[in-house]
Amino acid sequence: MIDKVKERCTGCKLCADVCHASAVSFSENEDGFWYPIVDYEKCTMCRQCLDMCPIESPLVTTKCMPIVYAGWIKNNEIRIKSTSGGIYYALAEAFVKSENYIVGCAYCSGYKSAKHVVANDERGLVAIMGSKYFQSDTENIFKLTKEILDHGKKVLFCGTPCQCVAMQKYAENYKENLTVVDFICRGVNSPKAFKAYMEEIEGKYHSDIQFVNLKNKKTGWESLATYIKLKNGQEYHKDREQDWWIKGFIKGNLYMRQSCHHCEFKTLPRFSDITIGDFWGIDKASEEDKFKGISLIMCNSFKGLNLLKHIESEVVLEKKALSLAVKGNPCILHSATEGKNRSDFFKLINEMVFSEAVKKCFENFK
Repeated sequence: MIDKVKERCTGCKLCADVCHASAVSFSENEDGFWYPIVDYEKCTMCRQCLDMCPIESPLVTTKCMPIVYAGWIKNNEIRIKSTSGGIYYALAEAFVKSENYIVGCAYCSGYKSAKHVVANDERGLVAIMGSKYFQSDTENIFKLTKEILDHGKKVLFCGTPCQCVAMQKYAENYKENLTVVDFICRGVNSPKAFKAYMEEIEGKYHSDIQFVNLKNKKTGWESLATYIKLKNGQEYHKDREQDWWIKGFIKGNLYMRQSCHHCEFKTLPRFSDITIGDFWGIDKASEEDKFKGISLIMCNSFKGLNLLKHIESEVVLEKKALSLAVKGNPCILHSATEGKNRSDFFKLINEMVFSEAVKKCFENFK
C-alpha cells in the first residue's frame, strides 16, 4: 500500500483523505518530514491510496505551453508586503471579493509550523500571502476543499506543484469551479529545521515571536531578507548573506525533503492553471522595480489566462519570452542537488542550536 512509496513520497497527505477505512496516518522521520503509515487491520486493500497518489498514479497534464508575463500589483503597499510582485494577492482578492474561497498555506500560532487553510476574507488572504519556505501540513485540506466545491462555490487553491497535482486528482469532477495556482518551487524544507530556527531566535532574544516575514523588502526584493518581530519589541532582520536559514537553504541545500531532489513535477507544460514566482534575471527592469519586486506569471490554461485578464486593471503586465523565464529560474525544470552535508545537518540539529548546525556543515563542506 501507500507506505511502500518511501523516499519518493512528497508528503501531500492525499492518501489519508481518500482512505474510506481511516487506515492511513502519518509519522515524522528523523528529518522532521511526515510519511504515511498503514494500519493493516483496518485496510481493505482497495488501493485507493495508490490510485490517487500523484507519484504512484501520475496525472497527465492537459495544460498548454505557458504564456509568460512579468508583472506586479499596482497597490504599492501590497507589493512591498508581498514576496514577489503581489500577483498572488490580486488573484486571491478577486475570489474573496466575489464571495468565493481561497486555500493556501498560513503560519500556525507561534510561527513554528504551517498548514493549509481555507479563507474567504481579507484577513485570511493576508495570512496566506507570502513565502513560508518549509513544508505546509495539508491534512484534511482536500476534503475541506471538496465540501466547498460541493456547495457550488469557486475555489482558488495555491500550493507546491505536488500539492496542486494532488488537489486536481482529488477534485477531478470539479474542474469548472477549481482554479489551481502553483509556484516555482525550489523544494520544501523540514518543519523540524524551521522550528529549531525559530526556537533559537526566541532563545537569543528572550521572547516569543510575534511576526515572521521571509523575503522582507526593507533592503529590497533581491536581498532575500528575513524579518522577525518579537513580542518584547525587539526585531531581527538579516539578508541572504547573514541569515543562516536562507544560507542553509539556498547555498547548502541542507534540509529539503528527499523527494524534492528528484522532483517529478518540474515540467513544461505545467499542471496548474497559473504558475507564479520571482522573475529572476529579468532584463531592462528599473532599480525601483527590482527593489519592490517583480512576479513571474505563467498562464498554463485558458482558465488561467481569463483570470489574469479579470485582474488586469489591478496589475501591470509585460509579456515575456518563456526562454527568459527558464534562464533566470532553473527550478522550473531542474531539481536542487542534495547538499553534501544534508545527513550531517540532521544529526547535528539534535545536538546544538540551528545556526551552529548550519555553520558546522559549511565548515565541513570547505
